[in-house]
Amino acid sequence: MKRSNDYIRNFVTIFFAQKTAIFIVALVIIGGAFLYVVLYPPLYAATCSIILKGSITVKNPESIEAMPTDIAMMRENDIFSEIEIIKANVVSEKTADELISKGLIFENIVTEKDRKAAANRIMSNLTPSINPRTDTINIMVTWDDAEKARIILEVLVKQYFNYRSEIFKPREAENFFAEQLRKFSEELNQRENELMHLTMGMETPDSGIAMENNMRTLDSLEQQLLSLKQQYFDQKYKVDLMQKDIQSSDTSFFSYVGNPQLNDLSNMVMEIVRQRNIAARTFHPQSKKIQNYNKQIDAAFDGFKKEVTSFLAAEKSQLENISRKMQFIEDRIKKIRNENMSLYESSVRAKMLERQIDVLEDSYTTFNKRLEEAKISNTYQTSSLFTVSLLTRPEAGRTPVYPNKRKVMLLGILGGVIFGIAAGFTLEFFNHTFKTPEDVENNTDMVYIFSIPE
Repeated sequence: MKRSNDYIRNFVTIFFAQKTAIFIVALVIIGGAFLYVVLYPPLYAATCSIILKGSITVKNPESIEAMPTDIAMMRENDIFSEIEIIKANVVSEKTADELISKGLIFENIVTEKDRKAAANRIMSNLTPSINPRTDTINIMVTWDDAEKARIILEVLVKQYFNYRSEIFKPREAENFFAEQLRKFSEELNQRENELMHLTMGMETPDSGIAMENNMRTLDSLEQQLLSLKQQYFDQKYKVDLMQKDIQSSDTSFFSYVGNPQLNDLSNMVMEIVRQRNIAARTFHPQSKKIQNYNKQIDAAFDGFKKEVTSFLAAEKSQLENISRKMQFIEDRIKKIRNENMSLYESSVRAKMLERQIDVLEDSYTTFNKRLEEAKISNTYQTSSLFTVSLLTRPEAGRTPVYPNKRKVMLLGILGGVIFGIAAGFTLEFFNHTFKTPEDVENNTDMVYIFSIPE
């Protein structure tokens, strides 16, 4: 089986076979790059530089009397902090406000939303960067007009210096810390007075102990209430049963009552009844003797019922006393529970106030230290840790920084050639027709004799 290894010949063959697709893809990409260069609005850049300089400063507050000083060295953190100040939204907003007030760059800005949009556009087109191995920062603003970019950068640098001076003014810091101390002091006094009134309202120095005592009292009262309820139900059952027996026509001797006096009267009535029953065996029921027994029984039973009625009234009175005791204990239980709830709420409020007081005391201590540091800084420190100066004024280039026409066209041509050839080879890869004599021999094992040109 024969195979061709003439790669140059294969490449040229594929190139000419797919030349139309290669040229179309290349022309499309190159044409797109050309249109991008022609139609995309150019951006111009305005740049300037600032330099950070160290200054003489006091080392620490403890060494003020000896006054040892040194030159503050610039640190990377200081430079990055300056970049963050430049990129602060406050600087962009103040820049937009000044431009709007002077009628520069932005027109027809009347709403707060439009003002925010203008500030955001300035911020998105702002690029501060550090010059390697130096203490300088480059600030660049890109815009669709070179003069507008320069004006925006001038105003932005001005607002940056103003904002920076506001941040690092020691006198303002001292006034700020003093005002914060005054507010913390007032709030601390208010919270302490509130806690004192709350403690006085609880009438106990320790609400936890009072709640525990109330809980023990509650347990005792609930046991007493349970015992009284049992007595009440027993007593009510006895009273209801006695009322039922009194109202009943059947004879009852109330032997279940267990009262000695009633038992004696009951025994006396029962004895008379027994004697009448014995006499009734001998005498006629209408006899005088039997009639006398009946009168005695009726008189004794009437007296017995009167005693039972009096005893029932006493039992009812005792039932009412038990009910009043139950009501008293229930009221007391309810009162203690309400008191416990009030103590719990007051305890939670007191703990919250104590936490607030602790936070306020910590904040007061911290701001008091900051105030002392600010006073020391105002007394012994004549300048900030480092100063910032304008190294080069804002200048705008007349050549667009984007898009770079030469670079875009070069990349378009290079990309067109690469992607065109790639597209041609891709189409060739998926074309499975015979193209060379070797393809016939390799795929059919037949001998190639001749070919007919197109």
